Amino acid sequence: MKQAHPTALQAGIPTLYHYEKFNPEYLATTLREQKIHCSDPANLNDPWDCRPWFDSRQLQDPEVFSKAMSWYHRQAKEPLPPRVKEELEAGIRTSKEKAEDFMAGLAKSFQQMISERRVYCLTPDAESILMWSHYADNHRGICLEFGVFNDLFSKARQIAYRSEYPRWMPHEFEVQQERTIEIILTKAADWSYEREFRIVSLMPGSAPHWLRAQGDFFRLPAAALKSIIVGCESDCEAVSRVVKEHAPQLPLKRAVRSSRHYRLVIE
Repeated sequence: MKQAHPTALQAGIPTLYHYEKFNPEYLATTLREQKIHCSDPANLNDPWDCRPWFDSRQLQDPEVFSKAMSWYHRQAKEPLPPRVKEELEAGIRTSKEKAEDFMAGLAKSFQQMISERRVYCLTPDAESILMWSHYADNHRGICLEFGVFNDLFSKARQIAYRSEYPRWMPHEFEVQQERTIEIILTKAADWSYEREFRIVSLMPGSAPHWLRAQGDFFRLPAAALKSIIVGCESDCEAVSRVVKEHAPQLPLKRAVRSSRHYRLVIE
C-alpha cells in the first residue's frame, strides 16, 4: 500500500529547498548559529492549512455520535454531572446550531494543539517561477539548498493534496495519533504546484532531540546546508557579503532567466 506521506528519502529525493526573503540578519543567524527559522502553524497563509474543521452533519449517524460523545467525556478534565451531560447531548442531537458550535469548539482546541508544533516547508524544485515569486520576495530573495541524508531533513514528509476536504472526526485521533500529523500534511489541490515536504516538530518528551524545535528554530545537522541560491532579481553582492563573512566555504549559486524559454536555470 502506498504511503500517504512518504519522507524525502522514501520518495528518492536527495535535495530539498527552502525559499525565503533575503534578510541579512536572518541569513547571518542561520550561517553563524546553524539554525533555521520554522513557522507557527497558526500563521500559515492557507485558511485550511493546520486549521481542522469537523463536519457536524456526521453526528447525525448514531454510531458516530456515540463514539464522538464517549471520546469527549473521556478527555474532559472534569466529568459533567449526569443531568448536564444529558442536556448537552440532547441539545447537540436535536439542534443544528448547537451541533455546529460544539464541533467548532473542538476544532479550535485541535488548532491550539497543532499550534504548539513548528513546521519547516521545503520543496524538491529550485527552479519554480511561482515559488520564487510567492516566497522569495518576487525573485529578490534566496533559496537554501539542503541535503536529505541527515537526521533532520530525512524526516521531511510529503504533503498530500486533495480536492475534497477530509471527513475527520475528533474521536478518531485518540486511537490514531498519526492522524494529527495528517492534518498538518494535507492541503488543498490548488497548492500542488509547490510539491511540498514538511519537517514537523514533535511534542517535547516524545521526540528525538533533532525534531524538537528550540523556540522557533530547528538546529541544523552538520553539513546539511549545501548552498545558497540567489534569486534572479536579488542583490547578489549583498548576499555574497553575508555568506563570505559567516560561511566562506559555502557555495553561492544564482537563478538566472533562460534566454529562450520561460524558465529559470540554477548556475
